Amino acid sequence: MKKKRIPAMLFSLSLALVVSACGGGGGTTSDPAASGSSGSGKEAEPTPVVLKLSTWQTDAKAQWSKIIPEFEKKHPNIKVELDLLNEKGDSLASMQKLDLMAASNDQLDIVELPYTNYSQRADIGLFEALDSYIEQEGYQYDEEYLVDTRVNGSIYALPSSMQRWFVIMNKSMLEEAGLPIPTDWTWKEFEEYAKKLTKGDGAEKRYGAYLHNWPDYFQLQLMSKPSDNTFLKGDGTSNAKDPVLKANLEMMKRMMYEDKSANPYEDIISQKLAYRNQYFNGLAAMLPMGDWMVAESGGTDAIPATFETAFAPLPKLEGESKHYSPVQPTYMAVAAKSKNKEAAYQFVRWYTSEGLEIGGRVFSGWAKSDTDKLIDTIVGSSKDPSKIDVESLKNTIHNTVPGSAPVPVKYAEEAKNVVIPEAELYILNKDDLDKTIDSIDQKITEVVNSNKN
Repeated sequence: MKKKRIPAMLFSLSLALVVSACGGGGGTTSDPAASGSSGSGKEAEPTPVVLKLSTWQTDAKAQWSKIIPEFEKKHPNIKVELDLLNEKGDSLASMQKLDLMAASNDQLDIVELPYTNYSQRADIGLFEALDSYIEQEGYQYDEEYLVDTRVNGSIYALPSSMQRWFVIMNKSMLEEAGLPIPTDWTWKEFEEYAKKLTKGDGAEKRYGAYLHNWPDYFQLQLMSKPSDNTFLKGDGTSNAKDPVLKANLEMMKRMMYEDKSANPYEDIISQKLAYRNQYFNGLAAMLPMGDWMVAESGGTDAIPATFETAFAPLPKLEGESKHYSPVQPTYMAVAAKSKNKEAAYQFVRWYTSEGLEIGGRVFSGWAKSDTDKLIDTIVGSSKDPSKIDVESLKNTIHNTVPGSAPVPVKYAEEAKNVVIPEAELYILNKDDLDKTIDSIDQKITEVVNSNKN
């Protein structure tokens, strides 16, 4: 087996970190309250510390224009400038730009990263370890936050938003089919709902469910497990041999080609179907999706909501007594090259506790967050709150147990991506299931081995 070369990005970042440690602020911090004095003997106004917040999340998504001014009111000597890494909110392009910035003289202070992009950058020293800041503030990390962000034993970021998964459902279509909003159901019952909600033929056919071509959909049932709930086990090795993955692929193919209750896979890829269009245009009655869709269920400028959306927990596996969902946090870190680490930490800590809730768009990774209040805020800030069934949403959130969420290994994204072409061969009837599972396991294992130190 041929071992991969170390990616150029990791080499360039490592070099940049050495350079910045020698010249750009090293382990020192600037006191945000420091001030000079004027020649008149009067104390001069403190010069504000100016921090850059580098993120892929647009203002429309994260509501920075609401959040940042509130922080600046509480910390008048700190100014925060939004550094949007990509105007379209493309996380992949944003991380590529971040890596270039890390290897240059660009200012980096506060960095927000998606779920699978954190550990590899923490591992090579892009972020400041926060353990001493936490100790100085005097709180216990595990009592404050819902997920563990430790990499090699140190905390390099705090969790900001906390993504959960559930099923969104067109409430009027449920009523038309005489189906109650599910509060306790299995994947088998999900399939039955999809069949009963399917209606019509041709271009105007309404499918009972839409299953997108993201890697997440190939592991939907794995996501219902309390642990080992991705393509990788908790120890970072392949999870492809878990029988639940096999059952999930069988379910997808059955729904698409036997029951015809979900869009055929070739239509999804050839027509480049968009999940928002399929759901909000009434072409699919159910959609397993992440909780960013709560606010969007009230409609957007691009796609107004014309019906009420109800919510149900991600279906549970046979034999499980609880509904589980993976929790996929975003991470907010202090850049190791920042010249104002203390001030940057103040923002990170504030935002990942009380600050994030001001935006009223996403759920929090802060353990002390008032979930019901946050739901009311998110719904209330949506374009049309009347289009969101709040009772079913609260029931879903309260009755969903977070599955274990270890920090994804640095090759997690690479492992996810090798699954897609192999799984597609089975869905499109080009390989049998056992061969597909063996191929997925082999591809993931190759990724794991190529990333061993």
